[in-house]
Amino acid sequence: MKKSIIKKSMEEFREERDSLGNIKVPQNAIYGAQTARALQNFPISGRTADSSIIRAYLRLKAAAAVANMKCGVLNKSNTDLILHAIDSLLSMPEAAWHEHFPVDPYQAGAGTSQNMNINEVIANQANMSLGNQVGSYSPIHPNDHVNRSQSTNDTFPTVMRLALLERSTRLQEELENLSQEFSKKSKQWMPILKSARTHLQDAVPIRLGQEFGAYSQAIKRCTKWIGQARENLCELGIGGSAAGTGLTVPNGYIPIIIEELAKRTGEKLHSAADLCEAMQSQAPVMYYSSMLRLTAIEITRICNDIRLLSSGPLTGLAEITLPAVQPGSSIMPGKVNPSIVEMTNQTWFSIQGYDQTAALAAQAGQLELNVMMPVMAYSLIEATKIGAASIQSLRELCVAGMKPNEARLKHYFESTPQIATALSPKLGYEVTASLVGEALLSGRSILQLVRERELISEKEIESLLNF
Repeated sequence: MKKSIIKKSMEEFREERDSLGNIKVPQNAIYGAQTARALQNFPISGRTADSSIIRAYLRLKAAAAVANMKCGVLNKSNTDLILHAIDSLLSMPEAAWHEHFPVDPYQAGAGTSQNMNINEVIANQANMSLGNQVGSYSPIHPNDHVNRSQSTNDTFPTVMRLALLERSTRLQEELENLSQEFSKKSKQWMPILKSARTHLQDAVPIRLGQEFGAYSQAIKRCTKWIGQARENLCELGIGGSAAGTGLTVPNGYIPIIIEELAKRTGEKLHSAADLCEAMQSQAPVMYYSSMLRLTAIEITRICNDIRLLSSGPLTGLAEITLPAVQPGSSIMPGKVNPSIVEMTNQTWFSIQGYDQTAALAAQAGQLELNVMMPVMAYSLIEATKIGAASIQSLRELCVAGMKPNEARLKHYFESTPQIATALSPKLGYEVTASLVGEALLSGRSILQLVRERELISEKEIESLLNF
């Protein structure tokens, strides 16, 4: 009985060999030995590479195959096999990629495991299209053909940038949409007067539309920052090979692969001015990360404001009302919380953490290579994805349905002593200060005192408050 169980277990695996020796690979897997070693070595998070990484790598390998053919180092037959295999993989449902590309994001430095996983899968897919056995690596070999004229050291940073370009498109769009939603509220609410606050204390009058117009402008600036960062991500070090010297890379390869990648991604890509520098430094990626951090700071600030403005409903500011999306308490009936804003806060706190991870990884680069790129890629792709999703939810489930509490706004506007600041050019500082003191003692508003004493005509009051 035991023998039959052992035999059945052995039949579920095939044996492959790499430079370290033999290793068992699941019989039906279309990856190979180096992927199997990665699965043994790095069972860390239980996650796999984001689909944007896989798509970028497949596009890169296709572009490399075309460039190699045009440079005369890969024949047309092998090129066609590689391209056909890549097309087959790209046409698969993304859910299937987890099975074929199972390497954990937390892996060996530089992304060698990820690169070889891609190489092995493409090679096996190409060979199987001819009816050849998986793991035969004939006629297409992972290193000799799929990885020709490349190194992990120039492919992984290229893929990281392409993946971020893909994911950041949605983030940029969602930020623009949020800015427009705030702008819409600004226009609707421009007639509504309220009391501004500085130091969390009553300040001069302001319009609710002006307050929300400022939020619109802040998010618009964030959109611009992400756009500028995306431009930096278009600089690629592909063709630098292992150390930026271009060793094993044929003449004419770089412009061809850049052009092919641009066609496949729709991005305006270009080669780095110095390929050695592009291998050593991940500054363009950190520029993007820094823009995420700046955006996080602005979004967090605005979300905090929204929570303050909607606090209450009876013992807070209660100047705006947010859409109710869920019950707010397991013990207090009828309580409703600013849940969407709280989620957005938490998301962008996390994004600042991802930025810190990326910063630690970027500064850990040594000599000719930064080997910490896998965690940079994982952190910033995840940050970009959750950032975009949170902004969409904030816009659709919160900002779009906000309503002003006009009665409360009017009460605050008329009762704050600081409305006197708007009247002081007409009344003078001393008279205005006296009115403020009396208003605080009597509990009556400045406007009420001014009207009672007929210090300024109603028309003049309107004119002074028309800002």
